[in-house]
Amino acid sequence: EIAALNLAKYRKVQTELEDSAERAELAENQLGKLRAKTRSTVSVSRTSPGREIRESTITRAASIMRSSSVRPR
Repeated sequence: EIAALNLAKYRKVQTELEDSAERAELAENQLGKLRAKTRSTVSVSRTSPGREIRESTITRAASIMRSSSVRPR
């Protein structure tokens, strides 16, 4: 009975770990895409007159993305 209970706990924790790893991988992929987009947007905006506004907006967007990828426990 105790062994079955411990096995159930183990399986639950293992599932939670796998879910967390999947969420982390998705967050890393989203961050990579955002960074790539930011790099291309910054390089394009450097050639245009409204550069400072765009760069500050992009920085804020990257900051928001980082904060939203962290999930509270």
